[in-house]
Amino acid sequence: MIGNLHARYNEFRLVLPLQTRIAWKWDMATGIFAGIYQGCVWTFVLRIARAELGATTHQIGWIAAAPAIGYLFATLWARQMEGRAKMPFVYWTWLFARGLFLLAPFVHTRNQFVALVCITPIVFSVSMPAYTAIMKEIYPDAHRGRLMSMVRIGMNLMTLLTALIMGRLLDHGLNWRTAFCIGGAFGALSAWSFRKAPLMAVPVDDAPISAGAFVRDTLLILRRNPGYRWFTASVFISGFGNLISSTLIPIQQVDRFHVTNTDVANLQNIASITTILGFVFWGSFLDRKGPLATVMASVGLNLAIPLLYAGAGNLSALYFGAVIMGLYTSGIDLGYLNTTLKFAEPGRAAQYQALHSSFFGIRGTLAPQVAIPLMAVVGARQAFLMSFVIMLVGAYLQLISMRDYRQQKTLLEPSPKS
Repeated sequence: MIGNLHARYNEFRLVLPLQTRIAWKWDMATGIFAGIYQGCVWTFVLRIARAELGATTHQIGWIAAAPAIGYLFATLWARQMEGRAKMPFVYWTWLFARGLFLLAPFVHTRNQFVALVCITPIVFSVSMPAYTAIMKEIYPDAHRGRLMSMVRIGMNLMTLLTALIMGRLLDHGLNWRTAFCIGGAFGALSAWSFRKAPLMAVPVDDAPISAGAFVRDTLLILRRNPGYRWFTASVFISGFGNLISSTLIPIQQVDRFHVTNTDVANLQNIASITTILGFVFWGSFLDRKGPLATVMASVGLNLAIPLLYAGAGNLSALYFGAVIMGLYTSGIDLGYLNTTLKFAEPGRAAQYQALHSSFFGIRGTLAPQVAIPLMAVVGARQAFLMSFVIMLVGAYLQLISMRDYRQQKTLLEPSPKS
């Protein structure tokens, strides 16, 4: 079996242009470094904040919202990138955001910790429109799903191995500051390796439009492109419900199930294994069925998560949730970006991604702030059930997005000769 997979990989690799193969190798190196960074840092952030530093529920809410806050300005970041090389935007933001954890040994209070883990994703968000444009440039449309999935497999393998080791080291006396500092070093290496990927020269635009005009033009995408409008609505609503659920999950894990660092690592490892398997499946599925079908299937799977946490009676039930989470994560990772690229007009990938990211910023900033008081008023179980209903509405709108895309594609296709 391994021999057959290796032969298929070599056959696939040889059909790619040389520049694509070189870019993929550096992207793979980036994924490996990023996986170590994730395994050292983000696997344990919420558990350490809540269990060891006593972070309040509101502080957990801000940590959950932080990845979205920076995306509120995604359209402005995309405007700044117009007509410019995209790589510097990725390199410098990744270097600063991920390398910031080198300062972990100097963090001694709960507030300092919360500030560190909130600043990092806010800065990181600046890179997303540029990263999307780079993915469009370096990978052919026909092979992007499989190439990106192989990188994600490498990244998640390293996250799995790193979390497996770090979880046990942390429970046997290793200081979390040391673990985070090691992660920061590998995070900085991921920025360095990604910068090595060869890109085509980008002509400089001598007369870019004003920021206001760019923002208006970006928002008008929703009027011009009905399929993308429904897709954006579905993602916003289902994502809002998912973020309510994901904000409450670490609180429930600590307060109700009293998880240890080893428990967190075990859950992360199960999620990583299924994420790896998911990328094997979704990469091929995406190239065959398309990104909209990938997103629809992933969103459908994710509906099980809030139901599971609403009814879980013991820790063992959470392992099944980790399986679903891994499959959902891999599908959404590939599906969202490639759906954006599918809808985007030529040369406007960064602008479409900026619009997608801006709406993520809105829902990601608001949903965690809704989740905490909602849990206080109705209780955790009812809050999970309410998040399920919201996600179900979003899944229905995703079906409408798929219908409109098919209708739009049919109208654009030439009619057969009589």
